[in-house]
Amino acid sequence: MSSKKAQQIRQTILKYNTELSHLKCELENSESANQKYNQLLIKKAVCQQELNNSKVSLVQKFMNKFLHSKEKLICDYFKS
Repeated sequence: MSSKKAQQIRQTILKYNTELSHLKCELENSESANQKYNQLLIKKAVCQQELNNSKVSLVQKFMNKFLHSKEKLICDYFKS
């Protein structure tokens, strides 16, 4: 990912942080503010994950593909 795209994601995360801080004081009083807060929190998490994924090198991506295959899935506990 280019540095311009990474910078844009960082700015988006900062924007979400400021919006979240403004909504924090209204969480107890308003249901709509609570819903908006949760939506922004999810959007911020998606942006952070995208930023973290952009920092992963090709070798790490290759290794993660094999390391995660050893995790047990819920379908592993049931016979088909």
